[in-house]
Amino acid sequence: MRLTLAVKSSSRAFRALRIRSLVAAVTGVILSLSFGFATPAHAQDEDEPGQIVETRAPEDKRPIKVRNKFFIKRKRFEITPQVGFITNNALNDEINLGASLTYHFTDRVGVELHGSYALLGGTGNTKSLALAVLRLLDPSFRLESVDPGVVTTLSFVWSPMYGKINPFGMAVINLDFYFLLGVGYGNETVEMLSYAIDGAGQETAELATDPAINHQFLFNIGMGVNVFATKWLSLRFDVRILLTWDEVLNYDDDTAAATNRALGPLANRLTCDNPDISDKACKVVFPSAFTLNVGGSFWVPGDRAVREKASVF
Repeated sequence: MRLTLAVKSSSRAFRALRIRSLVAAVTGVILSLSFGFATPAHAQDEDEPGQIVETRAPEDKRPIKVRNKFFIKRKRFEITPQVGFITNNALNDEINLGASLTYHFTDRVGVELHGSYALLGGTGNTKSLALAVLRLLDPSFRLESVDPGVVTTLSFVWSPMYGKINPFGMAVINLDFYFLLGVGYGNETVEMLSYAIDGAGQETAELATDPAINHQFLFNIGMGVNVFATKWLSLRFDVRILLTWDEVLNYDDDTAAATNRALGPLANRLTCDNPDISDKACKVVFPSAFTLNVGGSFWVPGDRAVREKASVF
């Protein structure tokens, strides 16, 4: 019985010693790996024994020349014929025919030269609201109306967002959103309208005098989207706000209104710019034109030439 107990005690002590040895070995491996990951790898220089030198490879900072994108805009011209509609002219309907030439320095930054011309003018585009106002006025009064003419702008183009949508799982549509900010020149035709009845007995508006041109400095603010149909053609939709300032005759109070009525029925905003007329009451306003445009953009050079050129550098 004593021999059996002694053998069992020796067996338990041996197993305990093996467990302690195993735990110590695992702990040593974990600590070695931890120090190995925490410090960079080193090697000993053969010429100078005992010197430690780093062997970590430098980061690869070479830029990616061609991204995996359906459409590349960098170093391409965008030629865009457009049709526009001015929505906030209360007295006249306005349709613009124009074009834009945009050079894209990168996929996000470009510069645009834009020009447009208003096709409608005279009394052919007068809205029913103008006729209603003329009907209420004294027959000796004239209604001042403006028709936009030529507009040219130079704008900075920023394209921060490029994306894709897959409606109903049918086709992938590539979209590019952009913003515009620039300056420009515009002119408008100032018309003085009078009330009349035509030969058919219908009320109409007539020009009381020859129209005159008003010149303006403009600020152009806008945003839009390009929908890429192919790698050389996209559909372009944008909205633009043309902001300016101008002096107009002031009819806000009785004194100013009486002063301006003494100038005659044909006095208008151009009277404020006439230095020969001193007895007038004018005020500064900040008119704007809100335009919706739609067009198609043609891109040159072609996509293949752009990708081949980008892969050379």
